[in-house]
Amino acid sequence: MNRWLVIAVVLLLGLPGCMVSKSKYEASVADMESAKAELEKSRMHQEALEEQIRNLKGLNEKVSTDLETMTTEVQRIKEGRKNEHTLLETRERELDQEKEQLTSKLRVVVDQYQKVKAQNKALKETVLRYQKELKDTRESSIGSTAGVMKSSEKPDMPKTEMAPSVNSSPIVSSKPPVPKIVTPPTLPKIGGDLVNINKAPVSDLVLTLGLTREVAEEVVSNRPYRLRGELVAKNIIPKTTFDEIKDRITASP
Repeated sequence: MNRWLVIAVVLLLGLPGCMVSKSKYEASVADMESAKAELEKSRMHQEALEEQIRNLKGLNEKVSTDLETMTTEVQRIKEGRKNEHTLLETRERELDQEKEQLTSKLRVVVDQYQKVKAQNKALKETVLRYQKELKDTRESSIGSTAGVMKSSEKPDMPKTEMAPSVNSSPIVSSKPPVPKIVTPPTLPKIGGDLVNINKAPVSDLVLTLGLTREVAEEVVSNRPYRLRGELVAKNIIPKTTFDEIKDRITASP
């Protein structure tokens, strides 16, 4: 652009009839130099602006890339949180179900424990009652035996024999009493032979096995049995009671 300005000035000076004074010429040259310097300054400013634009474009691209990366990371975090939330909800439901199952099992165990406790208490009371009855029966039989033995002891009257001599003393002879032996009544035998659950009466089941009368009657009403374990299979007695008496019973036909 400066070259064309110089050419224009020269043409103006070379035109016929156009006489320019030296002062004007110098002023024009100074203006031209000033315009040239201003133009160079503008060019440098333009290059600086273009460099800034290029830097801003690069920064913009970097920011865009970082923004896209951050957006992707945020999306990934959101999806991870969503998946974790879903997993936590699923696990919470599973734990609630396990809790309900354990609570139900606990209730069943508590109920079974209460039943076993009640049966154990009834069994102990039955055993104590029969032990007392056996003790009373044994004491009464021993007392009756002692009374019979005392009543049967009758000493013989002493016999006196006179000697043929007057000075002889009377001789007294006695016979020892013969006691009468009385056999005591037979007591019920506990823990002896096996009890046949297909034939034993209710009294034997109560006395020998320690069952309550209600349970013994139920055992009798559900005959016949092919195996001992049918007492548990038919829900007649609990497993714990069966384990206590299984070695003392038989299911022979």
